[in-house]
Amino acid sequence: MPKEVEEHIDIEVDEEDLDFDDGDYGFIIDSEGNLKHMMIPETLMEDPPKEILKILKIFGIKNLHTFDDRTLH
Repeated sequence: MPKEVEEHIDIEVDEEDLDFDDGDYGFIIDSEGNLKHMMIPETLMEDPPKEILKILKIFGIKNLHTFDDRTLH
């Protein structure tokens, strides 16, 4: 019978990197990969970067402007 393998990844995070800037986006994703919440700078809502649009597309969000401020799960 195969043994279960448990992997751990240690990531060091610098406390200074945790500060949010006015232009930062944030995504809260649950353990099953569902998008639960996102934070979007209002100043960048009109023209979000294409990388952000790709992330939103993964979660089935096609139009950022038809989206309410709510929990998504």
